[in-house]
Amino acid sequence: MIDGPTPLQRRNGARPEPHIAARSVPALAAGLRQIDRCALPASYTSIFRKRALPPAYFVQNHVPDKEAQTAVTTISQVADRLRRMAKAYGEWNEFDIPAFFDLWPEHAPRLVEVEERVSTVNVTFFADLLLPSFHRAEQYWAHEFFPAYQTAQPPAMRGEACSSFTVHFFDYEQPKMRAYWDKLLAVIGSARLALWNDIGFLAATAGGEEKTHWQWAWRTQAPRGLDRRLLPPLRQLPTLTLGVEFPLPANRQPGRVRRLRRTWESNRRPRK
Repeated sequence: MIDGPTPLQRRNGARPEPHIAARSVPALAAGLRQIDRCALPASYTSIFRKRALPPAYFVQNHVPDKEAQTAVTTISQVADRLRRMAKAYGEWNEFDIPAFFDLWPEHAPRLVEVEERVSTVNVTFFADLLLPSFHRAEQYWAHEFFPAYQTAQPPAMRGEACSSFTVHFFDYEQPKMRAYWDKLLAVIGSARLALWNDIGFLAATAGGEEKTHWQWAWRTQAPRGLDRRLLPPLRQLPTLTLGVEFPLPANRQPGRVRRLRRTWESNRRPRK
């Protein structure tokens, strides 16, 4: 990952937005919308090329429509683990995410986020990261499409004067990005349709929260030169992101000992 503004940003006098960790469809869409503002990305999914996901999370994509079908089974299993997590969480002195989810240690921080609050635990599982179609789209965005856009500096309209880099961007890079993007949306759309009657998935879906997290990216003007199909409204974006919230075990709540002592001392005082 390269820190600081890109050449295009330096020429425009713009300050880059923070790095965008594209671990869901809304996050990747935010990266596309901020391509002329965000810092140069490092692929978030390249780690899965170095070490494959465990068999329990393997999603096939070698046969047409197989990716969505196997994703449904995997997502259902993840939703069931999240349901059981509320009971299991208090049984660990320090909750072991890789052990509970059967994930490799290097994968767990990418897929699972656990946040302890004052009296609750919030858990998010970024299930879009399990899809091969997401890997292809995200890696192409980070490794090819982003640098190509910075080099091309595409005008708002195709007919305006442009360089050979711009022609290459319009004729090759952007159609390829759009193909990966369309495939990803189709897979997730099919999987969500199949999961529509899965009560475990419906109880754990966290798509609304994930979209809310990225809504800032839609408050700025869309980058020029991008195909409108790469800039969909936030509300139309599908995602398989899952999440649960449950009470933090009482013995782990901050200030609990102090509250118990206050209650105990109050009960010891003689009543008048």
